[in-house]
Amino acid sequence: MTMASTSGISASTNFDIDAIVSSLMTVEQRPAVLLSEQKTSYQSKISAYSTLQSSLSTFQTALANLASGSKFKVQAATSGNSDIFTATSNGNATVSNYAIKVGQLAQSHKIATSSFADTKAAVGTGAMTITLGNYDAVSNTFTANPEKAAKSITITAANNSLAGIRDAINAGDMGVTASIVNDGVNGGKLVLTSKESGAVNSIRVSVADADGDNTDMSGLSSLAYDPTAGAGAGKNLTELQAAKNAQINVDGIDVESASNVVTGVLEGITLNLFKTSADSVSLDVTKDTDKITEAVNAFVKAFNDFNTTVRNLTKFDESTTDVTKKKSGVLLGDATARSISTQIRGMLAQTVSSGGEFTSLSQIGVTFQRDGSLAVDSTKLKNAVETNFDDIAKLFIATGASGDTDISFAGTGSKTQSGSYAVNITQAATKATLTGNAGPDLNIVAGVNDTLDMKIGDRTYNLTIPAGNYASAEALAASLQSQFVGAGLGTEVSVEGGMLKLTAASYGSDNLLEVTGGTSSLFGNSPLYQAGLDVAGTINGAAATGRGQILTAAEPGNAAQGLMLLVQGNVTGDRGLVNVSVGYASQLNNLIKEMVSDTGILAAKTEGINDSIKRLTKQEENLQVRLTAIEARYRSQFVALDALMTQMQNTQSYLTQQLAAISANN
Repeated sequence: MTMASTSGISASTNFDIDAIVSSLMTVEQRPAVLLSEQKTSYQSKISAYSTLQSSLSTFQTALANLASGSKFKVQAATSGNSDIFTATSNGNATVSNYAIKVGQLAQSHKIATSSFADTKAAVGTGAMTITLGNYDAVSNTFTANPEKAAKSITITAANNSLAGIRDAINAGDMGVTASIVNDGVNGGKLVLTSKESGAVNSIRVSVADADGDNTDMSGLSSLAYDPTAGAGAGKNLTELQAAKNAQINVDGIDVESASNVVTGVLEGITLNLFKTSADSVSLDVTKDTDKITEAVNAFVKAFNDFNTTVRNLTKFDESTTDVTKKKSGVLLGDATARSISTQIRGMLAQTVSSGGEFTSLSQIGVTFQRDGSLAVDSTKLKNAVETNFDDIAKLFIATGASGDTDISFAGTGSKTQSGSYAVNITQAATKATLTGNAGPDLNIVAGVNDTLDMKIGDRTYNLTIPAGNYASAEALAASLQSQFVGAGLGTEVSVEGGMLKLTAASYGSDNLLEVTGGTSSLFGNSPLYQAGLDVAGTINGAAATGRGQILTAAEPGNAAQGLMLLVQGNVTGDRGLVNVSVGYASQLNNLIKEMVSDTGILAAKTEGINDSIKRLTKQEENLQVRLTAIEARYRSQFVALDALMTQMQNTQSYLTQQLAAISANN
């Protein structure tokens, strides 16, 4: 606190006014000193709470990783020859040994034009359409890949050179890459390579040549490639590399894959193929016990790091009896810190209904020490892992099991308790639909009736329908479906009663389907919209909240509160029991998530202290104004006293002189 001063008052000739006022103000400023000390104490607490929150957040991050279960779904997938293939497991594979033989690797389709002496010279104008699909050489047929929409580009005088066409193809995201390769003799060749491997991604190039002939070797049609046509008559490019699927044999069963990254053949296993093999190569899928041990030790370390922070913040310094020299923790005796520590320790000390062999941490060798930390008995943990591998995870994660195949566990909330809960479904979830009230116009003309504007969910889309006179509503639906796939939409297009019907990709009331504009007349003037429904029902006898197919127990105080279930199918009524186990990492994750939230205990405490600091700051400001006035008054009084004493001294001197004169005259 800076001492107030009053200007315009002369220094004393009889007193040291500055010293006197300074001494008096030291006493007057004592309340201000106390306010400052209290503010400093509060600010130290806020800093300590910030440290505690950071430590809790770090602990919670570690718990979230453990609570997800991925840390415990650990398997080793070992290839007998990593030059042939490698493998990884997501933890759900069957522990076993397999014999795998790689007969053929998948490869992308690659085609090339004839040589062009000048890659910047004009080739021709018109339009090019690239379609990916499967070419069957036996029947000489090409079938478009339904998951890859055909893409078209327009070639004008501005981009009709070989280089310009290359750039237009690459800019058009057409499922292929275009490059120019110079053979060093005859000039450059345009090479098209499918971005994805596999027989289903063969390339077909259709051309609408401005010269009127779409298949000859002149103009833009020189770039046409129809694998079913004759050479030089629509099949005008040369195949450099055929589109092939990977071919493998697993335990005597032949399997094909469009990619050299093979999934779905062995559940939970991903194979990465590198070379073909003349003989079978072994694949061993085993439990990775080391990873489980690492996960348990990671849990213990995360808690111990938090415990060290709490101990430092709340410790009592016994090294000295001198209060001024004590280095006790800032949060010594703090109720909030004590509450947080007590809740976390209490949760770790209780047992859990895991549904497995283990119900406490001590059973796998994790116990509390005298200093409040956790320690791991490595021998006991190793024995637990080797004898009950799968039950270790149940101690830490949240799991649920239902006897109904259409109901599955989707997660828990911070209030969910372990137990068995009855489920009753009163309404099954449905998808939104939009059905035309008239048959679609099958003659789609570019620039006339080829656009469709839609709102799907909370996003808008502007689609262009390929022009053409479609043979049927089904053919038009297939073309429209390709547009949806190309736009990354899962909306399904079908035909019902001769009219087009759209079905939303997801369940529930949030998935809006609406035609908002465009020039097409696909759905008539008043299409019928049927909103999607959210699942509805009860969990543990209390009404639950539905969103799409997810049903969440929402009743406060209910033991199942926060439990989330995925409800599939359309069966209503009683659906049996769901058995839920909430392990240590899951419980602590939910608890600490609340503690560190914007509305949690630390946020509330910090907000309260900040309010106190603001109040103290206001008191300091008011006190400073009063101290300034007090100091001014003191100085004024002492200056007046100084003047009076000077006057009295002058009077004394005068009287002394007068008395001396009278005495001399007598």
